[in-house]
Amino acid sequence: MSGAHIRGPVRSYHVDVQKAPDWYADWRATLDFDTVEYGVSGIQLFRPDEVPRGQRGFAVATDGQLLVGVDPGDWRPEWVVIGHETACGDPIFASDESPHPVFSAMHGEGSWDPKLVAPSLDVFTQCLRELRKFSAGRTSPLEIDANPPTSEEQAQFLHAIHRLANADQEVLGFWAVQIELDLDSFNAGQTRLT
Repeated sequence: MSGAHIRGPVRSYHVDVQKAPDWYADWRATLDFDTVEYGVSGIQLFRPDEVPRGQRGFAVATDGQLLVGVDPGDWRPEWVVIGHETACGDPIFASDESPHPVFSAMHGEGSWDPKLVAPSLDVFTQCLRELRKFSAGRTSPLEIDANPPTSEEQAQFLHAIHRLANADQEVLGFWAVQIELDLDSFNAGQTRLT
């Protein structure tokens, strides 16, 4: 939320914007990829050295002014941007507080309305690996045209996410969008994922 200002009593940002938090650097060391792509969608994760720059426009302005607050719609002091959605640029961010739940939110809305992507960094890892497996051979629209996913493959992916996210529909909705699937339409033709 560019141009935001501090509202409420926040005086400092919980995260050192000069370096990635240790928990993030440790987590990224376990991944052997930076991006997962599917068609025109995907998730780009920051390398640890990119995390400080990734906070600009969210937690801090380019001039160093804090953009965090504690009121509804404010960027929260505990959020750390760890990447973005490749299709629209919406931030992917995690809580600095363990177990580091992961969120996304539409940018440019005037306030932040976070949507849960995964209840923890560990679950996020597993969801990313499921997406990577699903997107193999489908990283561009041309590849999807040549190798479209079957309804069965879509259902298997969604069931895996459903299981990982403990049936959280908000989480399931996020991952359905990543595979360019309308969850309501999908559910209308399938056994509902509940």
